[in-house]
Amino acid sequence: MTSTTASYLEQAGTETKLVVETLLQIIQGTQIVAVVRSGESAIAGFELEPLVSAGSQKAFETISERVSTQLSNDAVVGYISCKVQGIEWGSLVETIRVQDGQVIGALVVARHGRTWSSRERSLVRAFASLLSHVATLATREGVLLHQRRLDELVAQVAERLMSTSAANRQETLDWVARILAEFLIADVCFIRRNDLAHEVTILEAEWPIREDKPDPDPLGVVRFDSDPIFMATRDMRGPYLTGIADQTDMYLDRAKEAAGIKPAAGAAVPLLLGDSTWGIIGFLHMNLHQWVPAEINALQAVASMLVQLQARIDAEERTLYNANHDELTGLPNRRALLQELKSRLESRRASAVMVIDLDRFKIMNDYLGHGSGDRLLVTIADRIRTSIRVNDFAARLGGDEFVFIVDKAKSEMEVLATAYRILDIIAQPVVIAGQEVSHTASIGIAIATPGESSGLDLLGFADVAMYAAKSRGRNQAVVFDRELREEVNSRSRTELMLREAIDQGGLRLHFQPEVDLRTGRVLATEALVRWDHPTRGLLAASEFIKVAEETGLVTEIGRWVFAEACRQLGIWQKEYLDLPFVVRINMSPADFKMGDLVEFVERCLRDNNVPGNRLCIEITEYAVVDEPERVARILRGFQALGVEIALDDFGTGFASMTQLKDLPVNLIKLDMSFVRGITSDDYDRAIVESIIRLGKALNLEVIAEGIETGSINEKLLELGCHRGQGYLISRPMPAADLAPLLARGAIPLSVLRDTQSEVTELANLQL
Repeated sequence: MTSTTASYLEQAGTETKLVVETLLQIIQGTQIVAVVRSGESAIAGFELEPLVSAGSQKAFETISERVSTQLSNDAVVGYISCKVQGIEWGSLVETIRVQDGQVIGALVVARHGRTWSSRERSLVRAFASLLSHVATLATREGVLLHQRRLDELVAQVAERLMSTSAANRQETLDWVARILAEFLIADVCFIRRNDLAHEVTILEAEWPIREDKPDPDPLGVVRFDSDPIFMATRDMRGPYLTGIADQTDMYLDRAKEAAGIKPAAGAAVPLLLGDSTWGIIGFLHMNLHQWVPAEINALQAVASMLVQLQARIDAEERTLYNANHDELTGLPNRRALLQELKSRLESRRASAVMVIDLDRFKIMNDYLGHGSGDRLLVTIADRIRTSIRVNDFAARLGGDEFVFIVDKAKSEMEVLATAYRILDIIAQPVVIAGQEVSHTASIGIAIATPGESSGLDLLGFADVAMYAAKSRGRNQAVVFDRELREEVNSRSRTELMLREAIDQGGLRLHFQPEVDLRTGRVLATEALVRWDHPTRGLLAASEFIKVAEETGLVTEIGRWVFAEACRQLGIWQKEYLDLPFVVRINMSPADFKMGDLVEFVERCLRDNNVPGNRLCIEITEYAVVDEPERVARILRGFQALGVEIALDDFGTGFASMTQLKDLPVNLIKLDMSFVRGITSDDYDRAIVESIIRLGKALNLEVIAEGIETGSINEKLLELGCHRGQGYLISRPMPAADLAPLLARGAIPLSVLRDTQSEVTELANLQL
């Protein structure tokens, strides 16, 4: 279509030229034949060089000037006579009009003398009419051609914007300003963004780009109220066209100061984003430019696409921001932290990493409520954010743990001084729900050695140092050093060997019997895991369980213990038909995070043909703290299988009494730390007595742990506790070694009454 239109316009130009040449030939004595345009308007395909005979140039200029004047004044023209350089000239002038009646110019035929015949006048009039027809067609086709070019422009801009992101946004805006300026033959094109919060308009892109911008740039950031022109763009909702009369002296002076020239006319199209004006696309012309509706429509289309681009970039940036920032505090998150650490280490910047963990935050959070806890975290995050230097970096890892990267860390003492300053800032009281709350924190520090550690390594080192700070009394800072590094290496070695033990059958089960303290009859055995270490021998759980918990191996170990204990119980129930004792198995808090726990227990019972009433699961209060309702549902699922629930280490948790009434438990186990002292410490005796009474009131069996002497056993019987276990009765042992006791079904009562039997504290620690 474009090529067809262009071909027609070429044809129109040929026809116009033919008309002029024909007039020159058929009207005798003709010296000048020309088409004089009205104003600055031009019609594509209708351009024509005047035909002027030798020596007539001065006359042409004079006649052309007079015709132009008459056209501009809308005067009726038809005949002009004048004397140029002593020669009389007569000119026939006929207007050329397009279809809507607009005069676009005049056909001028001139020669020496003043006389023109009616035939000659008719010929000029007829040829002018012919030119009007050609002009009408050329105008129509020119509009179509211009529209096609505008459509191509819009399509070109759309294609470029599709591949634009935040990374190349500025490059694209500069390109848009350039291509629009070149297409619309504008001297200047610019894109401005409105910042309504600060009541300013900001230059985003311009073409041509000024090489020698003043500093500060008068056109960079401009207040709306500095000039009526800028104020008009603040809430602009439609195209805005200006002429010289519309532009204030203040605006012209600002433009001249910034660019060195004063524009003659301008135009702007708003960038509309919803109900607000995001900005404008503006144009300046040093000469008057007659805008046509098609151009304005195309600019509005480009403006709409620019707004859509900005909305997409804003959405992408929000998504990226959310992906790299903590929702509660607004601080960078773990992902952003690792990127920052990687960047600093690659650039070999001297940095130190601090892991900041609030002390006893969980207790405070449970006491005041999670909403108050969140407000405390936000307050502390704000304090950390506002206390760091420009090139420092603060992030929140999650929960009550923050990370602070110290830039240009020169020495350990300097970093420690910064850490203690942070501790002082955190310790400042915070008013929450009308209460003044003070909080402390523990800080672990790892100083980066370029080329030796990764970001994850540094975080791990700082985390180890943070836990060291907690173990040393909290509210202090500890630097990761050689001693802590050796602990880390030792833990890593332990982890690797423990994984190997799990995979290659290096774990063992020992069982410690529980008896009726009145008769000695075996009531249950507790399954206890041991590690057959290749160099250190048989290790009790206390030697490796912390590493297992920190590395997540505790759930794998727990499932192995459960499955193996059920397998052994399946064997025992066939061997000892007259001794229906129960096997007790411990479950850690981590086990309750698994989604299939009830199904796993049911499967183990079914695979070994073990009835549920032969099994007891022991939990600690810490398994309930995080999600008490969910854990209670799981426990009820166990009980539905016939499995008993025992609350282990009862009395050591801070919420024991509160949670006991809501938990579906069948038994409670007295912690050995209280049992040991019942014969020598009034407080321990009082605690044990109160727990026994509580158990009776709630119809719960009470089992004592850590029975080491006959006197302890007698005191327990005196207080009303009839079940127990401990080294006085039996040490934990392999299933095979327990066979003689199970065959008898009971221990001799003389063992329980042996007041001289003492067992060292070290032995108890091996449980």
